[in-house]
Amino acid sequence: MAGTVAGMAAYLRARIDKGTLVPGNKLPPTGALMKQFNLSDNAVYRGIALLKAEGYLVSQQGKGVFVADRRKLIAGDQRIRGITQPGETIHHKSSTRVPAPAWVAAQLGEGECVNRVRTVQRGDFVLQASQSWVHVDVAAIVPEVDLPEACDPTWQAVYQDRSGNAVTVSSKTMDARITTPEDREALLLDDDFAVLVMRSIYVTGDKVIGVGEGVYAPGHPLSIS
Repeated sequence: MAGTVAGMAAYLRARIDKGTLVPGNKLPPTGALMKQFNLSDNAVYRGIALLKAEGYLVSQQGKGVFVADRRKLIAGDQRIRGITQPGETIHHKSSTRVPAPAWVAAQLGEGECVNRVRTVQRGDFVLQASQSWVHVDVAAIVPEVDLPEACDPTWQAVYQDRSGNAVTVSSKTMDARITTPEDREALLLDDDFAVLVMRSIYVTGDKVIGVGEGVYAPGHPLSIS
């Protein structure tokens, strides 16, 4: 009995959502997919085109079709609502009151802030290591920022909901660097690599209430928007 394009797409979509297929995995060749799903080559191409349009797959010229990383390095409302995709989990490491580092103090102001440290993982693979430095005034409205656990979905979203004050990202910068010892420890790396680093500044009105830094695992394809 012949298969269907929808059936093939649904099967692959489910495996990606569950994390059985992870970003960077290469799809089998067309012939193998034809045999697996009992489809013509044209039907396989249409199924792959559908999943590409949905952001599940991406082609690399001369190499094949791969599972895409659908996380976006984004600012604004989407990032404030959360950054994980299906199959990914946030592991909150710590929340500590610390003096603001110099580059953070330049945005947040001198003095104490809350340093929140976490990783985003798919299984045992660390996709991202991030830190936030949050203004202490936020803790009066979102006391959870002082607790060693994740806010649901993010501290920015909770603050916005409880205070009624919109939170936006006033700027976003992206750069690359060679891993620091802290990067290697957080990303579970044994050697030095070049990593992508994104810094974001969160504001409500004209007041900066937080600064974030995300370090992304080397060799992990990312879509930037």
